Amino acid sequence: MNKLFGSDIHAGLSGIELTEDSFEMGEGILLHRTYAHLMAPFMVAFKPAPSGGHHPAPWKAASGGFSFDVNAELTIPSDLEKRFGSPYGIARTLVFLLRLGVNPAITLPVFSNHPFSMMPQVEDNYVNLLPFEVQPRHFPLGIVGGKATTDSIAWVTERWQVTHKLRKNSEGFSLAVEALDSGQFVENTALILVSLWGALEALFSPSTSELRFRVSSLISSFLESPGTNRAKRQKDIAKLYDKRSAAAHGKPSHETKHVLLTFNLVREVLIEIINKGHVPTLEELDGMLFGSTEAANS
Repeated sequence: MNKLFGSDIHAGLSGIELTEDSFEMGEGILLHRTYAHLMAPFMVAFKPAPSGGHHPAPWKAASGGFSFDVNAELTIPSDLEKRFGSPYGIARTLVFLLRLGVNPAITLPVFSNHPFSMMPQVEDNYVNLLPFEVQPRHFPLGIVGGKATTDSIAWVTERWQVTHKLRKNSEGFSLAVEALDSGQFVENTALILVSLWGALEALFSPSTSELRFRVSSLISSFLESPGTNRAKRQKDIAKLYDKRSAAAHGKPSHETKHVLLTFNLVREVLIEIINKGHVPTLEELDGMLFGSTEAANS
């Protein structure tokens, strides 16, 4: 992606409301207000295109298409690649955290090689606009009143570097990020459940035996201190796992609330990992489960 642009990248965001004109997010990264409208009406041509050319007219408009209002822009300096890898990857990490800490309704429909406010003055030969998240959100998540405030952006700013490092260094964490990030765009809710639980299993149990009890016990031990709350949490998580099992075996019995609860569970787990700055090892998880003080405090 960065080689394609060869410069700073500008990620156009949709579904985000900023309470300030701009926010500094460290390392030269800027989140600020802008406006652009990405649109893709469906058109039909009726003659084959010549080699290397366009389909000749006439064209007719078809029903449907899609469009997005871009109302904020993330500017990622290209020189960050030396320390953090692809600016495109940094943008994805930041959008993931914006969904996690601000509003899950935020999407990234388009990348640009110039600030969107400058695009009207840029010659066509120098314009590079790349559509990205343009598929519909079949299971849309959102927070009423979820705005990008000084406090919520500070939460993202303080965590993006450690989150980016965790994504690169932990396959289990990266899988969970992808499952949570892409789940809204999956049409079949059974597939959403299987995907989210597959990510939890990767984090909490590489073994394929006794998954229901082991995974539910380790997750509850990771999220709750010993006591009645932990015991209740384990039972609730085990019931959610039953919905995953039914979906995985072609006999789904879940409702919308079970999908939402699973999204929230993965979100809670990832926030806890990010706050700790560390993906727990199996030894640490076993220590939490069996009451090891050293493991619980690690």
